[in-house]
Amino acid sequence: MRRISFLFLLYCLCSTPGVALTSANDSTYVERQFSEKKIESFKADSEFIYGRPKQVGSFWDRIIYWILEAIGRIIYFTTNTFLGKVLLYGGCIALLIYVVLRLLNIDAKNLFFKTSGSSVNVSAIHENIHELDFDKLIAQAVEKREYREAVRLTFLYSLKKLADANLIKWVPGKTNDDYLREIKNHPSLPRIMELRYYFDYAWYGHFEIDSVTYNSIRNAFNEFNQTIKK
Repeated sequence: MRRISFLFLLYCLCSTPGVALTSANDSTYVERQFSEKKIESFKADSEFIYGRPKQVGSFWDRIIYWILEAIGRIIYFTTNTFLGKVLLYGGCIALLIYVVLRLLNIDAKNLFFKTSGSSVNVSAIHENIHELDFDKLIAQAVEKREYREAVRLTFLYSLKKLADANLIKWVPGKTNDDYLREIKNHPSLPRIMELRYYFDYAWYGHFEIDSVTYNSIRNAFNEFNQTIKK
């Protein structure tokens, strides 16, 4: 047992770097020196070069690398930070709303701000419906491409024709539903309901009307007019 312990101690001493025993019974240590030649050979060996190699590329390679790195930082910011997530989801919602408004042809500013798309005051038309020259006003609105105004005037013109034909009783302040109930059994009802739909669609819904749509509305008005003349 003692022999084994002694041999193990001797092995440890002999394998310790920097020192060496000259003999089993000699306690003198010999200092070892590093080989400068070997160190330089290790430095020159590519297998011992650690770390990130130096990036060398063209100007456009560096630009692309910078762009990709910026995109990576943006993605990290929007997916790993609270503020980034708020901006990301808010931007997606805003984009969705914009696409829907564009598909429906809605001018967003009309939803929040009153527009002066008409040169005729609404209350004045209600008060002077039997005194206005609707043909002239509608022609002027169409010439100026104010189709929303033309739709409104066309609908009011249809109500005037109903009043002139004694099919409704015109009273300022009455609702459109009141007038429709008065002609519920008249052949003009389907056409006046169509004109009322376009009026609500364009005036209160703030939907933009183009020349093609207005021509369809004008055709509906002409069909309505034919039912009044019967």
